[in-house]
Amino acid sequence: MQGKLELMLGPMRSNKTAELLRRAEMRRQYAKQHVMVLKPSDDTKGEPGVVESRNPNGHAKMRAHEFNSANPWEVLDVLAEEEQRIGKRVECIAIDEGQFVNELFLFVKHLLDAGHDVLVAGLDLDFRAMPFGEMLNLTWLVNAYGGSITECMAYCSCGARALYSQRLIEGKPAPYDSPIKVPGDAYEPRCTEHFVLPGRPH
Repeated sequence: MQGKLELMLGPMRSNKTAELLRRAEMRRQYAKQHVMVLKPSDDTKGEPGVVESRNPNGHAKMRAHEFNSANPWEVLDVLAEEEQRIGKRVECIAIDEGQFVNELFLFVKHLLDAGHDVLVAGLDLDFRAMPFGEMLNLTWLVNAYGGSITECMAYCSCGARALYSQRLIEGKPAPYDSPIKVPGDAYEPRCTEHFVLPGRPH
């Protein structure tokens, strides 16, 4: 029996991680499921081995298995060991910051085919307003395997819905040619009117 995929997409500060942790805890508490939470190594938010939401309300943090973002397949050995330890199948696997994971589409498809439900939270667009990693590709898996797509909402300081993650360097919008992945947390959600990208070629 194939698993189902629950996909949580949105810009920075849209409570994607909080929603992922809420759903993981609901499965643990009410459905009595075993949930394995995964954290890619490129995620610098929170302490090592912990998935943590910036939202102070609700489920703020959860222990997680941290893996190399470039090689999610290493998780399969850990998954097999965990299932041997608990004596049953791990029903659900939750992946935070999915935009950082290489081969995310194939990895999630493998987990679904193996019968695991999968929860994935991540940014849909990078700071250049371009698709980030393979997050948007996962919408096909929701259509093919069933599940849900949740567009997590964030708001610009003007009050309009924010669709973009504005990266700031020393308080000013980052230029188009700065690296996609940088450590740190200088971002804010912006609406179409207030999103700025200096040096954008088109």
